[in-house]
Amino acid sequence: MDNVHLQTKVARKNQSLVNARQQRKSKPPVKRLLLPSIIFVAVLTQIPFLITIFYSFTRWDIMRPDLGVIFSGIQQFQDFFTNPSMLEVLWNTILLSFGSLIFCLVLGLLFALLMNREFFGRNFVRTLIVSPFFVMPAVSGIVWKTLITNPNSGYAAYFADLFHAAPVDWLAKYPLAVIILIVVWQWTPFFMLVLLAGLQSLPDEQLEAAQIDGANHFQRLIYVILPHLMKFIEIVSMIGLIFILQVFAEIYVTTAGGPGYSSTNLSFQTFREGFMNWQVGSASAVGVIAVIFTIVIMMILFKFMKRFFKEEIS
Repeated sequence: MDNVHLQTKVARKNQSLVNARQQRKSKPPVKRLLLPSIIFVAVLTQIPFLITIFYSFTRWDIMRPDLGVIFSGIQQFQDFFTNPSMLEVLWNTILLSFGSLIFCLVLGLLFALLMNREFFGRNFVRTLIVSPFFVMPAVSGIVWKTLITNPNSGYAAYFADLFHAAPVDWLAKYPLAVIILIVVWQWTPFFMLVLLAGLQSLPDEQLEAAQIDGANHFQRLIYVILPHLMKFIEIVSMIGLIFILQVFAEIYVTTAGGPGYSSTNLSFQTFREGFMNWQVGSASAVGVIAVIFTIVIMMILFKFMKRFFKEEIS
């Protein structure tokens, strides 16, 4: 009997192994199919980043090839954080990123609420609102620099003359504010599209139930619409902030980071060190700081949203 019982257990174990193997074979090879793309993306992104980290610990002046590449340790990072101008660059990056993000969120929500209504010519108006998102950043900067904020021939000068006021050179006096305005003009349509998709996924029954309970428009917005949109707000904030932190072309074609460093962010400072000062080590250090800064900002924003909207975001 013992031998029969043992043989039965062995047979059941073998059968379970066979079944497990058959299940593994029947499953689609998702991991194996994804492996080549994962390796390709890792090689394409991580190897250059590792090279950047290596050069951030060196001093390499392209204009002086006779000096070669000199290992300098953390000297490049010390120079960055002890330079008062670089602290201004960090502050500009924070103002540009969060200022643009807040305005894009508020305007995107307002336009999404507007576009979620039925009115004559809605598709045409929606196309007009979305169109700035498809304009290239460099073109957006040129349009704002030459057609809108130019103190001699721009629309701002025309309206100033219309009201008998002195024209203002906006890019010279308020460069960072103009850059924020350009970024908001360009990225608000993206925020609107994502939030509009969230609004259209809201069941009408919830709004009707809130209306029956006596909730006015503002109460429905606060207690029904916004809680439903929290996931969409989280997604669009993360994606938008990643791209806003990398703003470069708008600065390059309008102010070139000036006057001084008043409109320079980390992305433009990386370009300035690498392609204007020809300091590869310093540019690499600024690039590494920009990556770390982006990760820290994203973590802070995500924790803030998790804590502030803890009931809606899981």
